[in-house]
Amino acid sequence: MFEKSSSGPVFLVCLAVFGLMAGQQMVGPILPPLARELGLSELHLGVMMTVAAVGAVVASPLWGRRGAAWGHRAVLLTSLVGATAGLLGFAVIAQAGLAGTLAVPLLFALILLTRSVVFGISWAATPVTAQSYVADMTTGEAARVRGMSMIGAAQGLGMALGPGVGGLLVFGGLLLPLYVAPALIAVIALLVWRNLPKPDKHREVVVSAKVRPFDSRIWPFLLAGFGMFMTYGIVLLTVGFLLQDRLGLTAQQTGLATGLVTLACAGLMMLVQAIVVPRVGWGPARLIRVGASVMAVGTAIMVFASTAVVVAVALAILGAGMGFCMPGFMSGPTLLVSREEQGAVAGLTGSSNALTFVFGPLVGTALYEIAPAAPYLLGTALLIGLIVFVFAHPGIRQRAPLADVQQPVEVPAVD
Repeated sequence: MFEKSSSGPVFLVCLAVFGLMAGQQMVGPILPPLARELGLSELHLGVMMTVAAVGAVVASPLWGRRGAAWGHRAVLLTSLVGATAGLLGFAVIAQAGLAGTLAVPLLFALILLTRSVVFGISWAATPVTAQSYVADMTTGEAARVRGMSMIGAAQGLGMALGPGVGGLLVFGGLLLPLYVAPALIAVIALLVWRNLPKPDKHREVVVSAKVRPFDSRIWPFLLAGFGMFMTYGIVLLTVGFLLQDRLGLTAQQTGLATGLVTLACAGLMMLVQAIVVPRVGWGPARLIRVGASVMAVGTAIMVFASTAVVVAVALAILGAGMGFCMPGFMSGPTLLVSREEQGAVAGLTGSSNALTFVFGPLVGTALYEIAPAAPYLLGTALLIGLIVFVFAHPGIRQRAPLADVQQPVEVPAVD
């Protein structure tokens, strides 16, 4: 799939993806109980996540173009250093908030600045750069899908280990995961700085070409990605509240339980992408169709989940579905565009993912305050609509010459 000379850099790129995702997810399980300890409401938490997502939506296309101009190494280092600073600032502000030295309005504003703006914008650069890099290093549908599966597996590994580690660290206090997460990202930033090769000064500079979001080659995949990530975000953001309220858990117990059930979700996502997807050899369309169908089963179970075991099973099924969907969503559009358009496509897919977290947190938390089952009913309905779309729309079945040809041609084909 990759030349031997590129296997090391690809590993480092995947390590950066893992670090950013693990750091984010390490903090994720404690956000609901931490918010309540700080005197913040569910809606405050939703706004915090939404602001971070808005930053990522705006920044992702910019990072995609910067990757072509600056090189992957510079963008990755910028992302890792910025994310470290954002999470460390968040930890310091949270500690001050728990000590009662900051009024709630000022506390909330500072959390928005550190955790949402700085971290959100910085975080957005890594998945965009990783996708663009793998697209440059691969040719052919099978190799492209396997390459994107490596990125997805790195994300899944971070999502699997992060919540579990974060949940266990809670026994040292709610603040401990907030300090460990930026330390992890800082170590990976150092590894990338020392080991990722600097670009050749005489390398060919690829001029990034713009791609419109409504380009007929791209928008069906963006819509499919929006639907699956919207549902995924709604479920993950509200599951902590669900566990605490239905099981009557304390803040520390909620952090641990949320970490464990999220571990089940991310673990299945990682295993499917690392083991199943490379073996089955399915194209992007089939991966998305199968994945969306599996995800719908998981969200439907969440509607009636009343024990931690049932929640874990539901999230494991949801994660398995995401494991199929993600490589299809990430690889599909990259196979339909030229080399000059890869950075723009990576930026658009990153924006599509982040856009779901603009609406997802607000919708999920608002619905949860109405009825605990409401977010999962909406998620199931979204996925049923997505299933109909990906089976019916010919745009998902597009096949075209490889991304490194000069003039890709849009040619619908039957699976």
